[in-house]
Amino acid sequence: QEWNKSGSLPKVPERSFINDLEPSNHDANTLFAIADAHKFGDFSPYIFISTDRAKTWNSISGDLPMGTIVWSLKQDHKDENLLFIGTEFGIYFSYNKGLNWVPLKSGVPTIPFRDIELHERDDDLVGASFGRGFYILDDYASLRDISKAVEEKANTLFAVRDAWWYVPSVPLQAKGMPTLGSTNYVADNPPFGAVFTYYINEIPKTAKQERQKSEKENRKQNNDVPFPGWEDLRAESNEESPQVLLLVSDANGDPIRWLEGSSKKGVQRTSWDLRLAAPNPITLSQPAFKPPWAGDPQGPQAGSGDYSVQLFIEHNGSLEPQGNPQLFKVKPVPSVAPDTDVSDVAAFQKATSELKRQVSVASSKISEAKERLRFIKEALKQTPKVTTKHYKKWNELQESLAALGLRLTGDPIRQELNESTTPSINSRIGQIIYGHWDTRQSPTQTFRNNLDIASTDFIQFESDLKKYLGVFEAFEAELEKIGAPYTRGRKLE
Repeated sequence: QEWNKSGSLPKVPERSFINDLEPSNHDANTLFAIADAHKFGDFSPYIFISTDRAKTWNSISGDLPMGTIVWSLKQDHKDENLLFIGTEFGIYFSYNKGLNWVPLKSGVPTIPFRDIELHERDDDLVGASFGRGFYILDDYASLRDISKAVEEKANTLFAVRDAWWYVPSVPLQAKGMPTLGSTNYVADNPPFGAVFTYYINEIPKTAKQERQKSEKENRKQNNDVPFPGWEDLRAESNEESPQVLLLVSDANGDPIRWLEGSSKKGVQRTSWDLRLAAPNPITLSQPAFKPPWAGDPQGPQAGSGDYSVQLFIEHNGSLEPQGNPQLFKVKPVPSVAPDTDVSDVAAFQKATSELKRQVSVASSKISEAKERLRFIKEALKQTPKVTTKHYKKWNELQESLAALGLRLTGDPIRQELNESTTPSINSRIGQIIYGHWDTRQSPTQTFRNNLDIASTDFIQFESDLKKYLGVFEAFEAELEKIGAPYTRGRKLE
């Protein structure tokens, strides 16, 4: 009260409480104060700044909603205009020193945050809630540049924090700790790898969205809504929605991975798992049930070193870069063995991935041929001009295909009975992927031998497969000449 009378405290209701006094990180003469009087029926937000050592004060409550009780305030250690507050209804930040306040909504509940702290080394925001919970916003550094992006109304990719190169622990069952029951709570870890933060100001609208916007304006003004025309409606049906993509490139500028990001307006995030693209064939079908321990296809590790990432927007066949690319590093954790050649690990896994991709293509070709043979067998019954030679040829093709499959993926009969069999091309590659892709160690000599043997065997196999497919297509052409019903995959003359 004595401070109040002398004017050395901000003008707040007489019956109020000072919740926090925070000195500035940039100016010894600057002090922040927050107060509240909610226990006396006043729910107005009170935040003040003094730049003359508490002699005079100015309100920086800005556009905070009425009823927002403020408990804690912190100022960024690099940007004096960036402020954070913990309130009764979540966490807010201001990029212009209290003129405007923005709620942090993603992942932050609207509960009381009685204290917040800023981790200066990692630029993390830590909030402690009244419900005894802790919440961490990893790497808030992009908020220092958000005011520029908002003012320029530009889609912007912010600076990227360096990422640690290691292999994350993956549970053998479901994520978390399922064996301990549902009452044993464990929070998610931050996304592994490099985290990319970007700001979307505007996304191109589709023709349908533009038309619907125009029609909405006409309805507001009680104007007639014209029929767009059949050609326009047909064009709208063929138009794809725009999408946000990010391209990761290595130190030489060679692109190594595309990532799909959220197309929603505002600040968004996506992460790169420090791996190259998976070599698996593309499939758009989703199983009705996927067990929690079954992972998604993944590629080999990209290794440590210098990288860059660029933001793009793809729409109507156009791929437009947004802003400038951002540079970042992938650094091995200190526990990596000093004699480990990181570049050798990445190069070996990349070579394995490329061979796996080629083998997957060949395996898919065999599966497609097997399915086409099934359709052809049925078509033979529906073709009057079919003779014995056609059935004989079909049988030869089926036997040859089975022999090719045996070389590529192994003996299915022995595998079903868990009997040992000669390693196939695919099994040798699988042993490398299973045993090496989730480790940071240099490949063993056994892994190197498996890759050499698989590579040599696949060269001859690929040549034999191409010859087989030539004979297969010639048989399909012959069926076309005798008037057989169309079957899947048949080329038309």
